[in-house]
Amino acid sequence: MKPFIHSLILFTLLVFTTGFSIGQEICNNNMDDDGDRLIDLYDIEDCPCTRTDTFKISLIPNPSFENTNCIPTDYSQLNCAEGWEQATLATTDLFSTNGYISNLVSLPIPDGTNCVATIFHWDWMEYLGTCLNGPLLAGQSYLLEFNVAANVALPLSEIETPPISLNLVIFGKTSCNPFPLQTYDCPESFGWKELGRMRYTMQESWGTSYLFFTPQEDIYSIMLGGQCGYVDVEQHTALNGGQAYIFWDNLQLNLADDEIIYYVPNTFTPNGDEHNNVFNPVFVCGYDPLEYRFDVYNRWGEIVFTSQDAGTGWDGTYNGLPAKEGVFGWKLEYKAANTSEKKVLTGHANLLR
Repeated sequence: MKPFIHSLILFTLLVFTTGFSIGQEICNNNMDDDGDRLIDLYDIEDCPCTRTDTFKISLIPNPSFENTNCIPTDYSQLNCAEGWEQATLATTDLFSTNGYISNLVSLPIPDGTNCVATIFHWDWMEYLGTCLNGPLLAGQSYLLEFNVAANVALPLSEIETPPISLNLVIFGKTSCNPFPLQTYDCPESFGWKELGRMRYTMQESWGTSYLFFTPQEDIYSIMLGGQCGYVDVEQHTALNGGQAYIFWDNLQLNLADDEIIYYVPNTFTPNGDEHNNVFNPVFVCGYDPLEYRFDVYNRWGEIVFTSQDAGTGWDGTYNGLPAKEGVFGWKLEYKAANTSEKKVLTGHANLLR
């Protein structure tokens, strides 16, 4: 029986302008033209990243789960989505606003009416699996761009804990074998190999995440879910006994670009409102998440924050206390996704409260 659940912040540049009229966002003038507090390419809805794969068809079939052969009426009905399978014996959920949907799903769903949900638990790991539209070629770098949200038995907003992070993983296999695997655990003992992972901080609202990877052999089928060896005892306690519940939508998988697209805000305001509370680079295209480091320094050269996870930024504290307003230096080290080239960049940012 299924265990009990049923449960980029993109940083904006702080620019104060007066006397402008609200209209269509202009993507290269360093102004918030449409009044949504997002500037130029930080406004990804109006100024999307122009990548060569933007108009390609995803290598993943039915990437938003909109093509269905039945309408879900309960949990555990992923097979209603054409091209998708219950990858293991732990049954993944398909939700639809036209049929059955959990009240834990944040609405609206990003790309249509349907999304998929997986549980992360040490003895019940849910995965979604599919055979690809075409193989992932050995030595080529790929980008998986997708929408993701999370919840637990209680809404995250009602749980007074620090942010909970976990790994989202893509597995691959050199053939397209029948599903499901006869396990409630991870797929590696069945010949599946981890292709890549990203660190995700759980939040109820939908966001966009990116996962870069380079397979070492041709891959014909994939599975998405949690890492092997997942042990969430501390997380289980932090989430008041609930298991992590991850929602997936709009899975766009294509060749990664050579072009690296990123932004580093010049100001952030960790004052507890909904804007600019965390400071870190925002990568959109072309970097290797396993070769990343970001350091923040105070005026005396002391490191006040360091991270090797592009999804984790500085919250404006040092030794557990709020840092004073001022100018802070930063150093960014990263590697391009498709080459061995490494970059080191430096700059400054303003902390305002």
